[in-house]
Amino acid sequence: MKTIFTFLFTFFLISGVFAQVYHVVPPDYTNTPGNAGFLSQFATTPRTYQLLMHESLLAPILNKQLLAVSWRLPTSATSNWPAADITITDYDFYLGQSVDPANMSLTDFSANFVGPKKQVRADSLYIPANVYTFGNSPNNWGPEMSFALDSVWVYTGGHLLVELRHTGFTGTSRSVDALGTSTPGYGTMFRSCWGSGYTANSGSQGNFSIVRITADDPIPVELISFTAAASGKNVLLQWTTATELNNSGFEVQRKTVDSEYEVVGFVAGSGSTTEQRDYSFSDINVPDGKYIYRLKQIDFNGVFDFSNEIEVEVNAPAEYALEQNYPNPFNPSTTINYSIAEAGIVKIAVYNLLGQEVALIVNEFKEAGLHSVNFDASSLTSGAYFYTIETPQFKQTRKMLLAK
Repeated sequence: MKTIFTFLFTFFLISGVFAQVYHVVPPDYTNTPGNAGFLSQFATTPRTYQLLMHESLLAPILNKQLLAVSWRLPTSATSNWPAADITITDYDFYLGQSVDPANMSLTDFSANFVGPKKQVRADSLYIPANVYTFGNSPNNWGPEMSFALDSVWVYTGGHLLVELRHTGFTGTSRSVDALGTSTPGYGTMFRSCWGSGYTANSGSQGNFSIVRITADDPIPVELISFTAAASGKNVLLQWTTATELNNSGFEVQRKTVDSEYEVVGFVAGSGSTTEQRDYSFSDINVPDGKYIYRLKQIDFNGVFDFSNEIEVEVNAPAEYALEQNYPNPFNPSTTINYSIAEAGIVKIAVYNLLGQEVALIVNEFKEAGLHSVNFDASSLTSGAYFYTIETPQFKQTRKMLLAK
């Protein structure tokens, strides 16, 4: 008789206290308006715009996950904006480390990134009427442009580059609060450039738009379930994560009650994601007994943590059984699991719809227990087939479908 044990746990592999940060760059202008404006963010024509920021301005967001940016109107504004709802079809952001602002290139925007850049938003932008307000000094921040891709970017130091690319819109352009090129610190602490077009890679120096960066503590690798199911001599482990950050993968470890943990497998992680991910691992032909499993989650930088332990008992099967092949339909190979209660000669053969034997998969002495065999049907044509197990005490037939 087969026994299946399933256990469910919910826990964090890495824990943290979340503390959202709203950081203005340059920080001196958090409560002070800028002396200029710049309209690349809300130009009616397509634009590419880069903001380069010196690392000395970014201490409050060090080791934080960047979530969004926002802009505000300059004090020169005389009305709210926009007058009517606006949608920008593509409003996309990239993040990465920057060259020193003093070394910014106007002829090759891609050279302003140090190492790879990462796209953190690929989405349209809806701007409700009058959402950007005037009348204060400085004016209130407008809505956040969230980094909505299935991605995570953590600022770990160095100069920062925020790149915006958008396709323009129908309506009226609007400048945002900015600092002119003669402002103290421009060119050394902060700098910007822009080009005409969604894919521009060269252009002109521009005013630096004062930007508010929304950041938070990095999301953990959040494991929301971990189950173990024992069937015969096999143990199936399954787990689900809600979020992941820099996750290289999971080392699967097993021990008995009286032994030390040993590594029995590794399952690659999903890197960084805010989407739910499902994982599984099969521990095959495990001897009878009680076992304890755990996961060792490993970051790309080698930092690791352990999951809770989960216990499962493995018993030899007490019955004969022929499992459904998997996958099914298949092309060209499939796996057949079967169990026998007593040692003896086992035959497993494949037959066509006329009852003719077309393949002999197993024909030998087998010990009692759970067994697995791979069937390669490369030499057969597409269609339905039957496979049968025969022992002196047992016979069973199942159907399989070859789909080439």
